[in-house]
Amino acid sequence: MEPAFAQARSPAPLPVPEARPWALGFIVLAIIALAGVPIYTSQQIASEERRISEVLEPAQRYASDLALVQARQMLRFREYLLTGDIDAKVRYQALLPEEESILDQVFGLLDRFDEGTRLLALPLVDASVEWHLGHQSALEDDQMRREFLAFAAEDQNRYEVMLVNSLSFREGINAAMRDGRRAAEAARLRQLRLTIALLVLTLMATAAVALVGRRLRGTIDEANLRRRDAVRARWEIDAILEATSDGVLGVDLDGAVLTLNAAAARMLGYGEEEARGRSVHDLLYGAAPDGERRAAEDSPLLQGLADASGERIDDRIWHRRGDSIPVQWSLQPLMDGRTKRGAVVTLTDMTQIREAERALREAVRAREETMAVVSHDLRNPLGSISAAAELLLEVPLDEEKTHRQLRTIQKAAERSNLLIEDLLDVARIDAGVLSVRPTVCPVRPVLDEAVALIAPQALDRRMRVGLRVPPDLPALHADRNRLLQVLGNLLGNAVRHTAPGGDIVVGAKVVEPGWVALTVSDSGQGIAPEDQEHLFDRFWRRDRDDRTGAGLGLAIVKGIAEAHGGSVHVESQVGEGATFIVTLPSAPTPHPATREGASPGSS
Repeated sequence: MEPAFAQARSPAPLPVPEARPWALGFIVLAIIALAGVPIYTSQQIASEERRISEVLEPAQRYASDLALVQARQMLRFREYLLTGDIDAKVRYQALLPEEESILDQVFGLLDRFDEGTRLLALPLVDASVEWHLGHQSALEDDQMRREFLAFAAEDQNRYEVMLVNSLSFREGINAAMRDGRRAAEAARLRQLRLTIALLVLTLMATAAVALVGRRLRGTIDEANLRRRDAVRARWEIDAILEATSDGVLGVDLDGAVLTLNAAAARMLGYGEEEARGRSVHDLLYGAAPDGERRAAEDSPLLQGLADASGERIDDRIWHRRGDSIPVQWSLQPLMDGRTKRGAVVTLTDMTQIREAERALREAVRAREETMAVVSHDLRNPLGSISAAAELLLEVPLDEEKTHRQLRTIQKAAERSNLLIEDLLDVARIDAGVLSVRPTVCPVRPVLDEAVALIAPQALDRRMRVGLRVPPDLPALHADRNRLLQVLGNLLGNAVRHTAPGGDIVVGAKVVEPGWVALTVSDSGQGIAPEDQEHLFDRFWRRDRDDRTGAGLGLAIVKGIAEAHGGSVHVESQVGEGATFIVTLPSAPTPHPATREGASPGSS
């Protein structure tokens, strides 16, 4: 019996060329296309270039000028707001006609924008009007200016909304310019390619006309020569199949194995003689345990024999001794000339690839977690440093205010340094080896400091933050910096999830001998029961659209609490706020005999 692969590779004789009457018509059509294609594409190119030079480039200049004017306005207004300098107010107002003139220029081009760019221009104007109207009261007199300082953050938010809309408008114009240039370049490239293709096809058709009707001598000899070459190539390909690491099986249309290479034999544990004639389904899945063995009528391999599309399918096959092997298999048609005799099954062992993929996923996850922690924990202190530095650079302050801002930068930098050191411990939380340095830690000073750190955010949202700490509360046996991190995360969450004007209460109490519970309660919207079980998971957020944090805060709280031997849980009902309770060990009380026996020099 001749091997199946050899039969499949025997080519049919070459056909003898015959006359084709459509060749002359093809030449005529090609000549017409050669004349029409340049005209059509040139019109497209000219249209795109006019739109770029007459609309988009001027709009780009106006958008840049507008952003510059608005930045100067913000600088003058902030100078007036902080210092009361009338000259700054006058310079601010002098910039308004310049901004209005630029906006008029933009509106003059609005009708020639595409729909997407036009929709980006309208919010920019609305945001500009809203920003100017928002701080008009501060320009009336000095008393109104001082009162407006309490709402400076809201004015800053309106300015940032205007900046975002301005950036979106400029990016929309840039995108439209890039699209226009790409469209013009694509049209040129299409023109060149179509011209070359039509020239080539015209030449080919001309050659075909010259050769039509002539019978080529030696066609049959060439076909026979190719047959002999195919026989020689068959043995070379068979040698390659034996050397390849992929398993290759030839099967007939009924799914019976015709032949297999050495890699398939090793993969399945069957020799070629044992495998030949057996069902390929039984050969691949027959050794599976009873619970995982699939019926032949459900076999995707047998169902795929009809089309043999070559699509690669992830699957699991079984060695004859019962070991499972993850593979990708594909089917290619096994042809004898133009007659389909079966299919070639290719099996790729995916064991090492799957292990490499798992290792890569773990590496990517570790990198993403580290970046998320950096973004989550360093944002606030770096923001404080940036704001204080910007104030020092842009606004002349007296010595006391300058020292105050420098102290803010110093504290934020110290906090950032502690957070950077903590990042080295985040990866150890899952392993249960997070580093903590517990000492005797009085509760009230830690709570006071945590509340003081969150006070500016609470004040901006008009929230009340209260403390409920009994006077006789024992000290904790805990790492003070870690406690501040826990309280900072809990208070930050409370501020974010409580409506403006709400209440936040920080408390502490003894829950049982040797244990103290720290509590953070808010008057927010509460947490649904189905969400509470996920609160302390990494990267989990109740609101998938919320981008204020990386979803690590509560996971870090849990890791720190457990590293101290404690725990954390939440008590909440929807609409009634939430209370987070962190239970930590209290510091051991010195035995009376120890205090009495202390040396006179001790303190």
